[in-house]
Parts: sequence; C-alpha cells; structure tokens
Amino acid sequence: MRYDPWSILRRLTDSFVRAYCVFEADLSRPRPTIPRNPDLVVRLFRGIDDLEAATAALVPAGLRPEDISARMCKGDLVSVGFLNGTPAAYTWTRFGDISVKELGLTIRPRTREVIQYDSLVLKRFRRQGLQFAIAAPVLDYLQQHGYATGLAWVNLLNRPSYKNQRKWGKKLIMTIVSIKLPGMEQRRNVSLGAPLDCLFTNP
Repeated sequence: MRYDPWSILRRLTDSFVRAYCVFEADLSRPRPTIPRNPDLVVRLFRGIDDLEAATAALVPAGLRPEDISARMCKGDLVSVGFLNGTPAAYTWTRFGDISVKELGLTIRPRTREVIQYDSLVLKRFRRQGLQFAIAAPVLDYLQQHGYATGLAWVNLLNRPSYKNQRKWGKKLIMTIVSIKLPGMEQRRNVSLGAPLDCLFTNP
C-alpha cells in the first residue's frame, strides 16, 4: 500500500480545520499538450435530453441517479471518459451558483465565468493523465460558448488535485481556512489573498 502522509493529515484535521484553494483558469491561455490515449473516448452531456445517457454512464462510476438528475436539470455539463467502454473519470461544470458544502458557503460566478467541480478519476484508472484528457473538451466547449474564466476549489492537503491545478497554469486567487471547533455551531471562514465576499456568500 502506498503511504500518503497528506491524506492521513487530511483525515486527522478535517473535522475541525480545513484549507481550500480557489483557482482561476483563463480559458484563452494555451494548454499543455496531452498525449492521446487511443483507448479513451470522452463524451459531454448537458440538458434533459442527455439525462438518460448521462445516468447510464455515471451510475457505474458511483453517482446516484437523483444527484445526476438534479445537476442535469440545473443545466450542468458533465464530461465522462470511457476506457475501452468503461466509465473511468468524470468532471462537472456549473453555469450558476453552487453550494460548497465543505465550507458552508455558496460560490457565485462572475460575468462569463463557470464553476468546475466534482472531478473524479476512479481508483483503478489513476496515473494515466485522465483528468487532463476529460477536461480538455470541456474547455473547448466553454470557449466556443463565450466563457472567459473558470473557477475550481481543491483541498490544500489533496496534493494530486492541487498539483493538477498548477500544471494547468491556473492562478491561485484565494485560500480559505475553515474552522469549526467543539462548541461552535457554524464554521468560521477566513480568506487569504482576496476578500471572501468577492466570490462567496452564505447559503
């Protein structure tokens, strides 16, 4: 078993303190070149007409049908990567407000901005560059539809996800430290780098 001290530290501290980094992607920037995987097929799903196909693709990946339906009804876009016909990875994009449950806040995109969230590569398919591969068609779609920037948040202690944001050349615009100590009814959030209310509001 691979020893991951960051993951252990995250589990030990998560109940009372969390740190999340908010990254901004300039969709007009050149992207890193990704070697093509001939066994990978990436499909985009959006809207009620794609609900049945998206559900068939994502339930085997661990998502619940009711969650998929709720997201698709909101107009979310999902990119799913299939390796030899098997769902291997997915990433979601929201075109409006979204709740950040980890922080107890709502993030509101600015003009011509989207929110990229809930990205996952299934465990047996990791270390094959799939996160980049499934995100590239999404970025093409967003550029074609006039969007300029994308926001994403990752746990500071989730080092693979953090490093992936950096590899894409995304800009770190805010770090949020969220604290909930014994006896506190609600989380207390402190932002570094930018005011919290420039992107977030209470639910």
